[in-house]
Amino acid sequence: MQEQRKFIPHPVPINLIGTGGISPHGWSFICPVCENSKWSDFCRIKEWSVKECTVCGYARIDPVPMRETRPSLYSKEKVVERNAKQLRLSQKFSRVMKRSFNRIANRNKGEIFYNKLSGYLPLAAKIFDIGCGDGEFLKLAKTKFSCTGIEISEYLAGLAREQNGIKVIVGDFQAADVIHEKFDGITLISLLEHLDDPGRTLKKCFNLLNNGGVLLIKTVNYGCLNRMIKKGNWTGFRPPDHVVYFTPLSLRLLLKNIGFARTRIASWPFNDNMYCDAWK
Repeated sequence: MQEQRKFIPHPVPINLIGTGGISPHGWSFICPVCENSKWSDFCRIKEWSVKECTVCGYARIDPVPMRETRPSLYSKEKVVERNAKQLRLSQKFSRVMKRSFNRIANRNKGEIFYNKLSGYLPLAAKIFDIGCGDGEFLKLAKTKFSCTGIEISEYLAGLAREQNGIKVIVGDFQAADVIHEKFDGITLISLLEHLDDPGRTLKKCFNLLNNGGVLLIKTVNYGCLNRMIKKGNWTGFRPPDHVVYFTPLSLRLLLKNIGFARTRIASWPFNDNMYCDAWK
């Protein structure tokens, strides 16, 4: 029987920010998936370069934003500004087409997660939504489950709290130690790509799950053909908001190294996103 590899978290040191991945003392970024320290350049987007691990294909932007600046990216002003940009004619057309396809294919992401949890967990199971945003998913989930959310944006957390019956914590899940209970299900909906330390975050999720609990993830798929064809124009590249990128293989490997007993990943060649279910 093959020995399971021990997960070792690799936080991003502050002194590496803006140094191209190498500290003044020669210390380099370590891949959180395979512990490799060699990176290749894939493309450049304005002042950021996208670097790939030469072993497993995990990717990140360089320089990595200071973690202390993350909350400011989700202030009311920034959220409104991003929403306004998404209403520009070309992007509006793309979003309308995508939403129309999702309705036809029954692929509303909130309903996808709700239906999965309904199939996996009993009534009144405890659910924790990390990066819950304005509470759109929790509004649906609370009809069947006991729900808690955490959100880095005070503005979005305020909107989520307007949904009666939902406990919402304001804070950065990566840095905060404010959760002292276990859950049956944890959701990361379009969040993983925003985190500078995904390995440590997924390990925290593992520790917060009850035995037999499930972690549900939706994140951008760095392994899709769209990214390979469009290169720097791929819709998944959104620095400094999107920080890290997984392929299905690298995400599966990291979850296995952390200790998850079983994973199921759904990805399609021309879909920019992938879905992952992982059981403890």
